[in-house]
Amino acid sequence: MLDFISRISIVCFAASYAVAFACEVSRLLFRSGIRGAVMVGFTIAGLIAHTAFLAWRATSESTVPLSSPFDWYLIGAWLLAASSLALTVTKPRLPIGLFIMPFVLSMIGIAALSSREAFPQSLATQIWGVIHGSFILAASLAVVVGAITSVMWLFQAGRLARKQVPMRGFRMPSLERLSHMSLYAMEFAAWTALAGFVSGIVLNVLNKQQDLSETVPWNDPVVLRMSMLVCWLTIAAMTARIIKRRPGGVRLVVWFSLVSFAILTGSILWGVFGETRHGVQPSSSHSQNEVAL
Repeated sequence: MLDFISRISIVCFAASYAVAFACEVSRLLFRSGIRGAVMVGFTIAGLIAHTAFLAWRATSESTVPLSSPFDWYLIGAWLLAASSLALTVTKPRLPIGLFIMPFVLSMIGIAALSSREAFPQSLATQIWGVIHGSFILAASLAVVVGAITSVMWLFQAGRLARKQVPMRGFRMPSLERLSHMSLYAMEFAAWTALAGFVSGIVLNVLNKQQDLSETVPWNDPVVLRMSMLVCWLTIAAMTARIIKRRPGGVRLVVWFSLVSFAILTGSILWGVFGETRHGVQPSSSHSQNEVAL
């Protein structure tokens, strides 16, 4: 019954965000005096349902609240949706929902496919688990922000190259500002991803010492995808900083951000559908061996 209620709740706020996104898309087709109010209204309704669902998850879990992959993806989606609402209200001519809402809906979809089982916890791993998860979430959102600003850059650059007349009711940021935002997001993602990787190593050591979960080997899909993402973000951020002021450098920065998002997407799907020992409870045979020793 609880699982049924949770699925209905996800459908509720996902549907609200989908309607808000449809309203944003309609700005490309026709003008309407009430569209802005409808778009903001459905976004607010979605955020209310989204917040209520996360609160229900936090109070109904017997372990540490909101400590499963399912919860973390929903928190990321909530942060993006809240950012979209804030920008829509403060900058109504900026079609930010057109670029953010697809990512919000995608994160909700990934959450629906992810595990709802909380990671094994002790007092030490609770602290390091929050640190690790927060850095990984921050890095992921930074990559998403970089991708959003890069798509906006390509959209705006394409319109300028074709010398198209600016669309009424639309005001896009300058190409220079979008490229700066893309670069800063990539650099922030590199640092936070590295911090998340290091804190994950500490967490793995603590789990091994306290026998809370299976030790994650270095060839585990989660470790491989995270190390690959950290390496790429570090190299891409350093290279982008160097080439940004060279001819064609800005376009390369934009594409670096999009490649970063592609790698992040692949790593998430790898983690969702691939086999992993990340957060797995110790096997009974392993526990028995520890007792025998």
